[in-house]
Amino acid sequence: MQSHSKRWILLIGAVLLVVVVVLQLQRPEEVQAYPAERVLRTTTIEGVPYVLADDGNVFRVISERGTWTWVDRVFDPESIARLIVKEGDAVFRVDPDSGKRYQLLKEFADGFEDVAEDVDGLRSLIGEERKWTEFTLQTPQTPAVSDYVDLRNQILTAKAEFLDASVGPSQLHAHSGQQSLRCICPAKSSRMICAKASLGTGFVCFEQNEHFWFQAWFRIDGPTRPFTLADLEGREVKESPGIRLMLFDGQELGVELKALEKPKYRQASEEKVVFPTDQWVQVTWHVFLHPDEGHVQVWQDEQLVVDSHGPTLPFRGMMYDSLEVGISAHSFGDQSATLFVDDVRITTEPLMEIRP
Repeated sequence: MQSHSKRWILLIGAVLLVVVVVLQLQRPEEVQAYPAERVLRTTTIEGVPYVLADDGNVFRVISERGTWTWVDRVFDPESIARLIVKEGDAVFRVDPDSGKRYQLLKEFADGFEDVAEDVDGLRSLIGEERKWTEFTLQTPQTPAVSDYVDLRNQILTAKAEFLDASVGPSQLHAHSGQQSLRCICPAKSSRMICAKASLGTGFVCFEQNEHFWFQAWFRIDGPTRPFTLADLEGREVKESPGIRLMLFDGQELGVELKALEKPKYRQASEEKVVFPTDQWVQVTWHVFLHPDEGHVQVWQDEQLVVDSHGPTLPFRGMMYDSLEVGISAHSFGDQSATLFVDDVRITTEPLMEIRP
């Protein structure tokens, strides 16, 4: 009996996906290569070619025989067809339990006004009226998915309060009006990849060949900067791959596609602009969505600091249907981070001048 163990790193997900394929007695079953039009993405990892097909399956390519061997499945097209329904230009998410349909948005704005502060205000933000659908408090006290989901459910039903992290409206600082969103996130433990304190919505929808525009005011209080400020993701795909607005080296704005070889869109080394603390900063983020010929731009206080081209979708035809703002990752250091967010806006219409 011969056993082979190989590590397939599939950079199609939001994080490195490790799949171990054990071969015993015989090789994995091979299938004939699909027609080219069914291939959504091709990539080569450590010299080995892989394909993602339109049925959601990832295969290793056996070039010499014109066959493929199965590696993993990253999405279910039948499930997506049941949950995401299009009628003309409108896109709806279908609740699998009730069958109720919710229209997804390409225009959205919130200044976090007209609700109470802290946990009571957070409860008021969640729901169909304000369009926020979830929050994530992943910390040393709630490190696993089941832990922070359970805490979320208890907070929403008023059976629990915040623990070591919080997300909620605050009057301590505001760019406009009386309130902003305050996110407080402790440092991660040694066993965690990152900690989180963020607010999210599943009411958005952005597809290939569309322009995603995001604008918000951010204020980091104190010297500790979080790792990421906003994430646009596809929740119907395994590990929710997507594209994120972040602070490289804890200092300057940039963007990363959480998929493939994780391409990074950074400021030119000789012209880097440090993201300041203890003051409000306007950030405008533009992405033209395409698996190969995308466009990424970032403005800091109306100064264009990133202007790059490359992949902005993990694969052809994928939809981004989830937006997360706040401290969506706090990865470095041993101190907590505090971030205020105000006047969030998303749209398909230009918010700044687009350069070719």
